[in-house]
Amino acid sequence: NGVTRSRGLPLRVIVGSASTFVYLSEERPDPTCVPDEDQGPHWSCRNFSIPGPLRDCDSRWDKYWIGLDGLQDGASSEGQLRHDVNQYLRNFVDTSSSSLLSKEIRDRWATKDVR
Repeated sequence: NGVTRSRGLPLRVIVGSASTFVYLSEERPDPTCVPDEDQGPHWSCRNFSIPGPLRDCDSRWDKYWIGLDGLQDGASSEGQLRHDVNQYLRNFVDTSSSSLLSKEIRDRWATKDVR
């Protein structure tokens, strides 16, 4: 059924005080989702898009630590954080290409009960 289990029981992940996050797709919050003023605790925005030329940060907008690009084999050098993360990930997922790696991470994340 796709649910991550530990010793036969469904595994639930509870995140507390997270200091970092990673986008699992190329889409980012639309500029309309980043207002200049606080919109209150119940405000939300569901407008996401792939950044255009004016917002792509010199084509680094999807590199790891904020996105999944750059974690594939050969994309970084020893001593770089991306290289260390690649070495860890290759124990669990196919890291031979960016698209395979991104798909596998997204597919695995979909099985998690995160709160």
